[in-house]
Amino acid sequence: MRYVLSGCLLLLAFSLPAQPELAAWVLNTDGETGQFWNGNNLVQMQEECDVQLVQFSDDYVYVHSNGIPRYPTAPFPDGNPSQATGQDYLFQIPRHPEEGPSGGTATGLGHTGVLINGVVIFNAQDAFSYNNQGVWHQNGGFFENGGFDCAKGHPAMGQYHHHQVPTAFDDSFAPTSDVCDGFPSEALFTVDMAEHSPLIGYAFDGYPIYGPYGYANADGSGGIARMETSWQLRDIAVRHTLPDGTALAPNQYGPDVGALVTPQIPPGAAPVAAVLGAYIEDHEFVAGSGSLDEFNGRFAVTPEYPEGTYAYYATVDEDHNGQYPYFFPAYRGVVETDNFGGGPGPGGGGGTNVTIDEAVETWTGSVSGVSPSLGQPADFYAYPNPVRDVVRFAGILPGRVEVYDALGRCVDSWSATAMGHGLSLTGWPAGTYWCKDLTTGQHTMLILHP
Repeated sequence: MRYVLSGCLLLLAFSLPAQPELAAWVLNTDGETGQFWNGNNLVQMQEECDVQLVQFSDDYVYVHSNGIPRYPTAPFPDGNPSQATGQDYLFQIPRHPEEGPSGGTATGLGHTGVLINGVVIFNAQDAFSYNNQGVWHQNGGFFENGGFDCAKGHPAMGQYHHHQVPTAFDDSFAPTSDVCDGFPSEALFTVDMAEHSPLIGYAFDGYPIYGPYGYANADGSGGIARMETSWQLRDIAVRHTLPDGTALAPNQYGPDVGALVTPQIPPGAAPVAAVLGAYIEDHEFVAGSGSLDEFNGRFAVTPEYPEGTYAYYATVDEDHNGQYPYFFPAYRGVVETDNFGGGPGPGGGGGTNVTIDEAVETWTGSVSGVSPSLGQPADFYAYPNPVRDVVRFAGILPGRVEVYDALGRCVDSWSATAMGHGLSLTGWPAGTYWCKDLTTGQHTMLILHP
């Protein structure tokens, strides 16, 4: 049985639009391995980069990765002798996030989420505190800045990770490191002030993580704006109290703001000035001072979630340098704790405690039980994408395409000439559309935001 709608053939077995929690991952389809700078040479690694496999059930996405990016890593100018090494991760991401306890769940040391390329993120702490007292915790974005590579990452005993927005240092108006001058790296993405930032990863509570720019208004209107954190620097000159007002005993005082302190790593490090912001406790949450909540997120429309979602944002300052808390200081949702490091098992290397104890399917671009009638990915593409009004296409343009909406309905058909000159989408409902080449069956995805 078949139906004809708007002059297009509609198959009852159609391909559903890709769900972001499935489709966002950067799958390694070419066998490419990671690479790192060794002196002035780029050296190929043995381990494959990006994500090796995505599996899913109704409730979870299972992501297998080596934790190795496609972009070059190293060198680490602070003398870090480690290199990025394969971790054999297995992560479990909830597909239907649920709000957690009031006040959230604080993030700990180690990985707190995973980027779409399978590389992990850490929170702002670097595992050290002033005088090892556990009172004034060092901000890794400050104390470790000199040890990050061009992509703002570094390894801890081989576990490559990012403490802050995974953009290159030279993607800033005022770079805080010159490592990119001799050892460039594309990093995960570049900041575009005119477009909503891409979805760059997922936290272990299942909520997505975006780059630093979003829609000015949560309903998708108002243009594009930098998402400003509501975590602010405290107005202090001495470190005698905690952000909640707790008065400390003299033996718990931190260094005066600007005083010289000697980092514990690397050995023999020169003293640095402990400026305001050098310690986690230099910051306090001021409700309403920025566009984000205490978890560094908000509920809003995004290109991938036209109906809205809660999401975290990787915040930056006006110069596009990472800004505390960088990703999120606590989880808003219920955390899948098996993602944290542990013993042996499928996670490998003590990376996670995740095991798959339910029936799963492998993500190949289609959803269980639905025949993928749209064919293979296309040699043509839409731009800008996501789009708000006029869309154009480039690449090897087909003679004609049919356009399908999220329900599998054929809503229009376009010629190559029209695709090249531009098509107005004014009045179209926001959402995901598929453009299918009638000759080859190839398809490309088009996202229309409000």
